[in-house]
Amino acid sequence: MERFPVATCLTILLSLLVSGPGLLQRSRGNGLPDDFLSAFLLRPAAVQEGQVYRLVTYIFVYEDVISLVCSAVIIWYFAGSFEKMVGTVKHSFLTLAFAISLALLYLVLRTMASSLLTMMDAEGFTPVAFAMLAASIARSRMKRTVLFGVNFQMTFVPWLLLCMAWIIPNCSFLANLCGLLIGNIYGYGYCFALDFSESTASCLDQKFPFRLLKRIPGIKYVPGSLAERRAFQNQKLNPVPGSYPTQNYHSPPPPLLTMHMQHLNTQILASGPPCFQNPTPHHTAGAMCVQNHSHSSAGFPSASHFVGANSWVPEKTDDLGAHQTPGFLTIGGSSKSEDVCQVHVG
Repeated sequence: MERFPVATCLTILLSLLVSGPGLLQRSRGNGLPDDFLSAFLLRPAAVQEGQVYRLVTYIFVYEDVISLVCSAVIIWYFAGSFEKMVGTVKHSFLTLAFAISLALLYLVLRTMASSLLTMMDAEGFTPVAFAMLAASIARSRMKRTVLFGVNFQMTFVPWLLLCMAWIIPNCSFLANLCGLLIGNIYGYGYCFALDFSESTASCLDQKFPFRLLKRIPGIKYVPGSLAERRAFQNQKLNPVPGSYPTQNYHSPPPPLLTMHMQHLNTQILASGPPCFQNPTPHHTAGAMCVQNHSHSSAGFPSASHFVGANSWVPEKTDDLGAHQTPGFLTIGGSSKSEDVCQVHVG
């Protein structure tokens, strides 16, 4: 069973812890003060007053259940894929970096356009998800993709999704646009200061709090090293032998073949004493073909049967007239015998 990445699960959990109590009270009709959820939203006046925590907390705030559910799906799909690609350490660092940088750009653009347009406050994880999507596409080698049955250029996909995000309630178009811009700036390498080496990420995997995240059962910690991530993926693609159940199928011989073999054995036993006395074992490499040329009263036609390779053939001619020829062994007292068996040595 596929496990969810740990940072993605923590993002959804924090969103429920921050917005859940307020949404629950509103659903019961008790009502809440206006500043309960708005205390975490991204507002220029509040940031100017020194409430810098809003630069991060706004990604966990939702004012209705529909936006919370839509954002949870976006976090699971986009943030989960991004964490699997870069690792838990880098995903956590870039989440904070994208949230702060796009929030600053949003505040600047909103202040400039406040005299012309009235804009809603930024909330939810959707702007950060757009930044992750833009960064992933900018560093991807894919040029085209199929979206809703139509072939698109990869660079046009984020802008198409930006227009579709308008259907999400309380979703700020300006904040999503800032997320796309920040993601493209990072993806095309113009903000190299946000990148750090894989050795640094592997070292941070052993530090607090990431060391504790590895011990959480039921969720997956994605290592910072690319070699470790590839080894984990190869381990899933190449399962250990015996991990899947197998079944051997055996087809019984046809009924006609079984009846004919029994009839042949009855004729051989009824013809007289055994053909060979004290035979010397002789293992052949191939199969032995036993042909029955007798015309029995039962009306069975002549047929050939293959006997296992661990059969034996006499090395000498005995008193009963067993005569060995290259590839065939004729059993019988004379050529006029009614029961003649030929054994073909493959």
